[in-house]
Amino acid sequence: MRNQQKVVKTIAEVAIFAALGFVLDAIQGAYSDPLFPNGGSIGIALACVFIMSFRRGTIAGVATGLIMGLLDLLDGVYVAPLADNAVKAFAQVALDYWIAYPLAGLAGLVRRFVKQDAMTLQRSLFICLGCFIGGTLKFLSHFLAGVLFWPSTGWNIESATLFSFVYNLAYTLPCVILSGAIVVLINVFQPKLLVNPDGLVLKKKEN
Repeated sequence: MRNQQKVVKTIAEVAIFAALGFVLDAIQGAYSDPLFPNGGSIGIALACVFIMSFRRGTIAGVATGLIMGLLDLLDGVYVAPLADNAVKAFAQVALDYWIAYPLAGLAGLVRRFVKQDAMTLQRSLFICLGCFIGGTLKFLSHFLAGVLFWPSTGWNIESATLFSFVYNLAYTLPCVILSGAIVVLINVFQPKLLVNPDGLVLKKKEN
């Protein structure tokens, strides 16, 4: 019964954080569009994936990222010019949405170290490591999509590979830093939100 309640709570939290991440992504996309016409934005939406990864584990983080990626399609799909048929378009959309966001959830691979370590500084270092892993994998997915499907357009960069690297790094790196900073702040001021989420449930008073 206890495990069932935990599963239900996890599913509910995944849905809530995915929805929150989608809203934040839509807001940050509104002011980032002029800077990144091929997609991408700078903000803290990725924090929702990172929080779930440390709070409930890698699977929950990946699920949160997947739902965020699917919801992001509702806000508009950026189909690359070189994705000129259904197969290429599907592959590009998958790399930019269905794969990139879930990969960020792999930040949870270091979750057990975060939960086991009692020192705030050491927990924060593992959190930074997890965010770096998840953020790097998300970046690589966007980078691959850029190399394969996006031509070198703008920023006076002729090489498609270099353009994809610079373009995607320009928004992914700030997102990872800002989102990671939020998780670190939670770890410093409210660590139980990450390391002991079920311990926050109020116990019923005994008669």
